[in-house]
Amino acid sequence: MTTAQDNESVARRIFEEVWQNHNYDVIDEVVAEDYVLHDPSMPEEEASEWPSGREGYRMMAEMGSGIIDGPLEVEQIISAGDNVVVRWKQTGTHVGEMGTIEPSNEEVTVTGIEIDRFEDGKLAETWQEVNMMGMLMQIGAIPADLFDEEMPSDD
Repeated sequence: MTTAQDNESVARRIFEEVWQNHNYDVIDEVVAEDYVLHDPSMPEEEASEWPSGREGYRMMAEMGSGIIDGPLEVEQIISAGDNVVVRWKQTGTHVGEMGTIEPSNEEVTVTGIEIDRFEDGKLAETWQEVNMMGMLMQIGAIPADLFDEEMPSDD
């Protein structure tokens, strides 16, 4: 039986080896074969075409590594039972294509929070929220003044 501490160690290993060091071979050791991702930022049509399981996780990691050229930092980890919550940020240069958005070569910071569920010592499921709007505003794909500071009046 794995403990919350064991699961936290695996979560740290995933961030360090897979996301920071781009060692995708470790995915076979730490991600369940039937892994499930829940990500509301992924359009439904893409989600239905995205491979499931460990193969989908590998594709996500390989694709993600080419978007921002900069270190990914774990800012906080909270573990409880089979779940580990990770708050992270990545700062670097936007060098990779994101859908139809070309690389901007702008300095960006992207933040995210994920809840990872572990089963038998492997990552089985993730619910994640990535601040894509913030990144899109930083590279100019969405106007930075999208939200006007002035509140509308009742006049």
